[in-house]
Amino acid sequence: MAARSDAWFRRVGTVSLTTSGGNQVQGFGAVLPWREERADLWGERPHALGRLPGPLYQFVGSFPQLLEAQGAQLTQGEERYRVLGAQEVTLGGRRLFERALLERWVEV
Repeated sequence: MAARSDAWFRRVGTVSLTTSGGNQVQGFGAVLPWREERADLWGERPHALGRLPGPLYQFVGSFPQLLEAQGAQLTQGEERYRVLGAQEVTLGGRRLFERALLERWVEV
């Protein structure tokens, strides 16, 4: 049985995750700027992970594999992001969707 969140996010868009081992998996969701005010897109921000440089993004969607994918590459369209941390969003103990904090992927 498919998760209800798959149906919710299927029309939003497809994303793919590439792990450090080179494995690719797909999920559904959207990548959005973290906070929507223009002033929040640049500079450092406090977070549970520490002070993080901007711009940062967040993923919201149906992608359970994100929970163990810290440091992996998330791709949506032509844009690539690094997963800084992910968590499951629940209501009454039942999974609704996943969200993740992202930074733009930069080749070194």
